Amino acid sequence: MSKSQNGLNTGLNTSANTGAQFATKQLDNPLWQYACQFYSQPGVESALLELQDKHGADINLVLQALWLASVRVEWGPRCIPHDYQKWMTQHVLPLRQMRRTMKIEWSEEKGKAYEEFRQQVKKLELKAEQVALAMLFASSEGLSEGDVSEKTNMILVGQNMDVLPEQFDLLISLLP
Repeated sequence: MSKSQNGLNTGLNTSANTGAQFATKQLDNPLWQYACQFYSQPGVESALLELQDKHGADINLVLQALWLASVRVEWGPRCIPHDYQKWMTQHVLPLRQMRRTMKIEWSEEKGKAYEEFRQQVKKLELKAEQVALAMLFASSEGLSEGDVSEKTNMILVGQNMDVLPEQFDLLISLLP
């Protein structure tokens, strides 16, 4: 792992092959740790879910962009591995849809046994999200540091997702 100019351990290094790195990369990496810590802050979960549900934002990319800004790296489309969208489409999104459908159509109407199963699906969805973040972490390695702010990275990631910059204002206001 490398250290930034200010001595912060960023977890970034100069590995060249993202695919090979992902195969050996631990799921518990600095991006995952940042995401868990930030998501647990008051108001962040609801702000992120609003971005996702009302504006179509990919929360993993938002978290990646915020984390990169925290380690002084500018976000760009190069930060997204070629197979990321496939993973999201084939694995994460179907699990999310299943979990959400089960809550309304099964758990609330049919009871505890269905809710316990829905909770298992939720855990699996979270694990799939962790894999997605590991993919994003691996693709972030070797990027050079610069002078970048969270707002700049939110504008850049927003352009990639067709989300207007002002949609990120609440989230940015929640940053430590």
